[in-house]
Amino acid sequence: MKTQGRIPVPGTFNFRDVGGLPARGGVVRDGVLYRSDGLYRLGEAGKSELRQLGVGIVIDLRDDNEAKMMPDDLDGLEVEVLRLPVFEGSGASQGAGGISLEALYERIVTQHASVVVSAMREIASAGDRAVVVHCTAGKDRTGIVVALTLMAIGVDRESVIDDYSRTEANLAGEWLEEMVEMIGRYGVPDTPELRTLMGGSPREAIEGVLDTVERAHGSTREYLLAAGLQLGELAALETLLVEVR
Repeated sequence: MKTQGRIPVPGTFNFRDVGGLPARGGVVRDGVLYRSDGLYRLGEAGKSELRQLGVGIVIDLRDDNEAKMMPDDLDGLEVEVLRLPVFEGSGASQGAGGISLEALYERIVTQHASVVVSAMREIASAGDRAVVVHCTAGKDRTGIVVALTLMAIGVDRESVIDDYSRTEANLAGEWLEEMVEMIGRYGVPDTPELRTLMGGSPREAIEGVLDTVERAHGSTREYLLAAGLQLGELAALETLLVEVR
């Protein structure tokens, strides 16, 4: 099985392809679905790399304040942008005292199911255009949308959890230090808990949200159907993303 390592797109820290993961009846196709941190400092080198990767759709899950402060650098690219703002997972939401990743994730799946469904509809209808799903870190909002997408097409649970867990190593160092310093300007103290919220991707966080979905609905697919995704859209998503073997 291919390892989902970071793709060194200039201006990003956590850009990677979910291709190669084992799915029901095959594997996830390479070069179809990417996940990333923010795209606000791509520059010409980063944009050139996105062209090479065939990116034609960008799904931006950041809230309006994040997108205004750090607008995606997409000028000159032929891309369709779908904005699906989610506050939970933003720096402002993480600055709230006492919040945990598990609590943020539960809010996303319970309060923003329509966002998850809209993102999956966009992916399912992408055709021959590669899709990038991103937020600021590419960890929380992106992590949940990608995890639920992978679960929906039959990727095994452990592989989904492993994919989520890889983020922490990519964000450690320069990215995390910059973000901790940025949020510190608003009076948020630098603590181990903040660093976990901003840059951590512990297994138990994604396990917890998958458990929440499965307890309430039985499976990810049933959760998505209850949220409005159609069976035909699920089938289209699987056809697009899974290379049968």
